[in-house]
Formats: sequence, structure tokens, C-alpha cells
Amino acid sequence: MSAALFSRAFHRAVLHGVLLITSLATVFPLMWMITAAFTPNDLITARAIRLWPEEPTLANFAEAASRHPIWTWLWNSILTATLITVGKLVLAVPAGFAFGRMSFPGRQTLFWFVIATMSFPTVLAIIPTYIAVVKLQAFDTYGAMIVPSIPYIGFYVFYMRQAFRSLPSSMFEAARMDGAGLWRQFTEIGIPNVLPAIAALSVISFMGAWNIYLWGQLVLEDRFKKTLTTGVAAFADLEGADRVWGPLMATSLLSVVPVLLIFLLAQRFIVEALAPGADER
Repeated sequence: MSAALFSRAFHRAVLHGVLLITSLATVFPLMWMITAAFTPNDLITARAIRLWPEEPTLANFAEAASRHPIWTWLWNSILTATLITVGKLVLAVPAGFAFGRMSFPGRQTLFWFVIATMSFPTVLAIIPTYIAVVKLQAFDTYGAMIVPSIPYIGFYVFYMRQAFRSLPSSMFEAARMDGAGLWRQFTEIGIPNVLPAIAALSVISFMGAWNIYLWGQLVLEDRFKKTLTTGVAAFADLEGADRVWGPLMATSLLSVVPVLLIFLLAQRFIVEALAPGADER
């Protein structure tokens, strides 16, 4: 083997080794959480760390439910994340079509204004939004959690604009010649051809809405209105130094599994949404 080939093989082996170690370090907390969720609570810290439960049990889920309303938190997370996702898509999809397929005065200026909102730190809007929620007497309601989270759609509008612009103009021209108005072009031609892009955005939006933490901590006070993300933090805080790791990890697992399943189920749509854009570029 020549020196060049040996050097190349050595560097590749080192790179793969680093990637493997990094991957294991990333996956380890998730594996330990899964193991602890199905391990009897008194065995979690009594024995050395293991990546599989020796005596699998579902008792931790029952114990967690007896201490805190975790199933209510799960439903609240599903409800709020779904409504936020639907709200974002209802605004972003028509806006993307308008910017991508319609001509009107100020279109480019307005589009760049929408793009500029992506650079605005959302944390700066928390205090004025919180004051508005309190003055509208919406504090500690699902509306306070859902409605202020919907308008942050700069990326969604941009993505849908690009998806609509990637469609052949001949389709829309043929539709106009057949007498189709903008609404029919949007619903019968545009949307069916960008469904993978909509599915990809739905997953991104749902995952982002599911993981909302700071805003939920501010506007949701009733323990029965909390989401899993804020509920897990409340679980840990309320247990204090005597926290029970098994039920806590069971609750944490509940907060991970739904998003992971949605991502795995929608993987095909995400690939379809990204592949055409990559080919055209």
C-alpha cells in the first residue's frame, strides 16, 4: 500500500471513529431514558448504568400518572401543536402561492419584508405579547398558547413560495385558458402538486410547536393546562431532591415518542419535498 493510500485510509478511519463516538454520546441519553422508563424505580440508581431494562415494567407510567396529570399534558401537547401547525399552514400556503404565482403592486417589497421577519429575535416580542395576553384576559388559556405562536411564518412563506415557483408555468397557463380563476388554480393545481412540501412544513411546524417551553411557562399556570414540555419541568421541580427517576423518565419518553413517530412516518414526504428542489438547482 502506498503512503498516499495509507494516509487516506488512516484519515478516513479516524473520521469514522470520531463520528461513531459522537453518535454514541448523542444517543446515550436517549437510550438511558428509555431504559429508566421501563426499569423499576428502586433499581435505576441501585445498579450500574445499563442500556436495557433488566426487569421491564410499566409501573413507572402508572406512578407518573398518579402523581401528575401526564395524560392530560399529552392531550394538551397534541391539541396545541396541531392547532398551531394548522394555523401556520392556513396563512403560509396561500401567501406562498400569492408571492410565487400572482402579480400585484409591491409584491417584491412585501415579500422581502416577510423574509426580514425571519431575522427578528422572537424573544424580543415575549414581553409585549405577554402584556397583550394579560390585558385581553387570555392568560392561562389555550388561546394564549396557540394564537401568538402562529404568526411566526417567515420561513414557511418563503418555502411555499419556492415550492409554487418550481411548478411549470404551462400548467397554470393551460388552466387560465380553460377559464380557471385564481382559486381553482390554487386548490386544483397548486396544492395537489406541492403536497410533499406542505407535509414537510407540517412536520417542522409540529415539532417546533411541540417543543415550545418558555412561552408555555409564562402563560400556562394551571397544572391541568400544561403541555408535556412544561409538565416535565414542573414534574422535576415539584419532586425536588426526592424526585423519582423512573416516573420522570417515563413522562420524558411520552414527550419524545409522538414527535419521533410523526417524523418517521413523514420521512418520505420530506425527501420528496427536498429532492425536486435539489434537482432543479
